[in-house]
Amino acid sequence: MKKLIDLSKKPWFLGSLVIIFMMIVLWNIPVEKRKYGLTQTGLVTDYTGLLPKHVEKVVVADNRIDLQKIVKEANRNGQKISVAGLQHSQGGHTYYEDGVVLDMRSFNRILEINETEKTIRVEAGATWEDVQEAIQPYGLALQVIQSQSIFTIGGSLSVNAHGRDIRFGSMAETVKEMTLLTSTGEIKEISRDDSEEWMKYVFGGYGLFGVILDVTLTLTDNDRYVIHTEKLKTSEYPSYFNQLLANDDTAMHYARVSVAPSSFLEEMYMINYDYTGEKDDKTLLKDEQAVRLTKLALDLGRRGGALENLFWETQKMYISSINGKEITRNNAMRSESTFMEYTKPDRIEVLQEFFVPIHAYEAYMQDLKSLLSANDQKDDFKVHNITIRYAAKDNFTKLNYATEDMLGLVVLIQHGLKDDEITGATAKIQYWTDLTLAYGGTYYLPYYRYQTKKQFKDAYPSWEIFKDEKLQRDPNQVFQNLFYEYYVK
Repeated sequence: MKKLIDLSKKPWFLGSLVIIFMMIVLWNIPVEKRKYGLTQTGLVTDYTGLLPKHVEKVVVADNRIDLQKIVKEANRNGQKISVAGLQHSQGGHTYYEDGVVLDMRSFNRILEINETEKTIRVEAGATWEDVQEAIQPYGLALQVIQSQSIFTIGGSLSVNAHGRDIRFGSMAETVKEMTLLTSTGEIKEISRDDSEEWMKYVFGGYGLFGVILDVTLTLTDNDRYVIHTEKLKTSEYPSYFNQLLANDDTAMHYARVSVAPSSFLEEMYMINYDYTGEKDDKTLLKDEQAVRLTKLALDLGRRGGALENLFWETQKMYISSINGKEITRNNAMRSESTFMEYTKPDRIEVLQEFFVPIHAYEAYMQDLKSLLSANDQKDDFKVHNITIRYAAKDNFTKLNYATEDMLGLVVLIQHGLKDDEITGATAKIQYWTDLTLAYGGTYYLPYYRYQTKKQFKDAYPSWEIFKDEKLQRDPNQVFQNLFYEYYVK
């Protein structure tokens, strides 16, 4: 008869079993998704859930003729229409109280791919991932998208989004042609040299000038890049970035700033995507990887203090580990997003983005230290992440945030949902906005409305022209949303 194993004499074996058990448990913990969006119950909200409103109805977009009828009917009946995609904007940009919401997500067909001219015509409800799947076999890639590929094309253009590419300018500049459903129910084919300048107002127009039905996008080659990573002091970044911009070897770039107590706003790491001279039409599009492990690390960092230090060190180790690895352009443009889900009761995570001129960055970051707590473990207002992206000067759109070459600080913030906690977070973000404006900067409009109306007008002095054009092009004020009502109307 075989002897039973005495586990007390084999602690390594018992420890291994515990580790395996814990890994199985962690692997099977579901990644909760934030509950938000469009319902047929009449109550809708967007990604933060901070502005729930009752709407008359949600209409799933099916075809352009039906959409045309809805708009014409709204003119006759005095209805208000909002346009929605994935709804990751956070300030009521995609709905209006007692209005009609057009859900564009099923309006998502790929209409034409021109391999020779390197263009794609696609309906506005398609996601960037849909486009990537269609063009990858041709060895083609997008010129500009956000870091993640989950958003709809119409939504991204409506908020005038930008991404990691540092060579192709703004996302709006990649659109060759557009089909627009106007407020009067007219369907217009619009090119970049359109004398009525519709694109200037539709891109970054938050659905207030009409419904984007489809766009023709200019593409580029699916290049293969080698990743280069580097750690820097914050004070070194402006000169580093200017040299990077002047050097044609790098196609894409972003950076992260430490918010860990031990190196708060002092340390940064760079991620560059350098040309190899090779094209790629073979490598498959990657799926999200290590979601649970990454989410666990982020959740630990969310606790602040020593755990935030640990999270930063873990990030640096990971960034160092990918130095020298190769990746295709398409795969560099589809970063993981599920791990960022945050569903803790009575708390919310929001985004803000502040833009500052490159030359002002170092002094701005020094002043930012006096505004934010280096160790926010016991604070209600917590900053979890700051990512730096480049936004080239935008001379095209009317509500443009990049009035010169800017660095954008994409900030992940957490705060409570009690009235005093929201008030405190609002005050902190307004101070941050004032600091940004003092340095000749701006802030991004798709997020929750912490900023005052005066700050909006100071950051976007062309708002009056925007409003005048809105009144001329939409005389019955058919297209409406909560953002417009609060800041512009």
